[in-house]
Amino acid sequence: MGCKVLCPSVALLAYLMICEHVRAECTPPSFASRNVVLTANHLSTQSFSDGSTVTFECVIGHKPVNLKASRSVTCEQNQWTSLELSCTRKSCGSLADFLNGRYDMTGNLFGDTAKPVCHTGYMLAGKETTRTCRDQGWDGRDPLCEPVKCSAPPALENGQLQDEPLDSYDYLDAVSYRCNTGLNLIGQSTLHCSEDGTFKPDPPKCVDGCLTPTIPNAKRIGGKSPPYKLGNFIEYKCEDGYTLKGDAYIVCKANGWSPEPPQCIAECTPPSFASRNVVLTANHLSTQSFSDGSTVTFECVIGHKPVNLKASRSVTCEQNQWTSLELSCTRKSCGSLADFLNGRYDMTGNLFGDTAKPVCHTGYMLAGKETTRTCRDQGWDGRDPLCESVKCSAPPALENGQLQDEPLDSYDYLDAVSYRCNTGLNLIGQSTLHCSEDGTFKPDPPKCVGKLWLKLGNLQNIFIKHDLYLIS
Repeated sequence: MGCKVLCPSVALLAYLMICEHVRAECTPPSFASRNVVLTANHLSTQSFSDGSTVTFECVIGHKPVNLKASRSVTCEQNQWTSLELSCTRKSCGSLADFLNGRYDMTGNLFGDTAKPVCHTGYMLAGKETTRTCRDQGWDGRDPLCEPVKCSAPPALENGQLQDEPLDSYDYLDAVSYRCNTGLNLIGQSTLHCSEDGTFKPDPPKCVDGCLTPTIPNAKRIGGKSPPYKLGNFIEYKCEDGYTLKGDAYIVCKANGWSPEPPQCIAECTPPSFASRNVVLTANHLSTQSFSDGSTVTFECVIGHKPVNLKASRSVTCEQNQWTSLELSCTRKSCGSLADFLNGRYDMTGNLFGDTAKPVCHTGYMLAGKETTRTCRDQGWDGRDPLCESVKCSAPPALENGQLQDEPLDSYDYLDAVSYRCNTGLNLIGQSTLHCSEDGTFKPDPPKCVGKLWLKLGNLQNIFIKHDLYLIS
């Protein structure tokens, strides 16, 4: 006679098979891209139970895009609901021009700055203070711009001003120097009161001959060492890695060096304009440095073509810098691939580097290995594949059962076969299988069993750890 009631020991075993149900919790929510932050009463909480609701507010300097948007989210099944609130930077408005000046502004939103700039002929009184757009508006106040004044110009050793000096000078007022008899004036004889309240350029010098030239990265290879009298000469050569600009041979004359002393300009390193999808032509690839005035040419990298066919492809080394490159290249197009017999392509695009994956129509399958095609420099590689009709071989045999009909050597797509179990056995699973798109029967074949199967219902968060048997 079968057992009708579970004994206490079996009930205990069943209890041990059940895992404790753990209720899901949420971690602190974050919606940084919306410029929001949790309100103060939620900031220190590290976890939130299911059903908890929290509120957000705009970060400092921001305001809601929509005043009616909900500011709350709720923890549901370990996930937070969507947040409607989104905030944008507050506006401080534009700053008006002030007396004898204006503002150079980066914008008028929170965090933007406004730098005061005086009109020509005026200068800031006191230290320059850049204003910033804060949460409550622009900080600081308008500065004061007062007329430029220069104090008396500097004295000249072995020389003097052509006119009597004044106590102060207005903007752009000029003064001129002259040297004592028998000395040469080297530099600019006339200076002007400039916008920063000083005379510019630097005052000249009065010398008996010429000042020693200062030429960085140059070495003297001819002529005498200083001091230099009228008629003395110097010949220069640049150090390795630098190019001479000007004349190497100069002579000391009544008005200074003639011609002007040369310069040694650093050579350029190989240029790179990677963002334009270009590369140096082959004849320049191995060169490691380029002298001032050198010109090089570029071409498109493989798989690319010029955006503008008339754009210049050359750049020139000028003062240790390359000029701008006009040439810019974009990916070549291979065009779209047409559908093929019994199939089509699933394409990522039709430009260089894009791919096209062959997909057979329903009821057909690829003959051979699937090969994805790629857009190359000369067009699409590979060729159209062959999609042939789906065929399934004989279905698998069933232990303790058989097919209801005689098996065939092969089956077409969606052809069906049905199983039955031997007498006294139960069929568990689907009795009917179909020839599927990958050439196999699906679903998995059923089983013929003689045991009693106990099906557990939809129990969430419960785990079975051991097998349970009812013994008759």
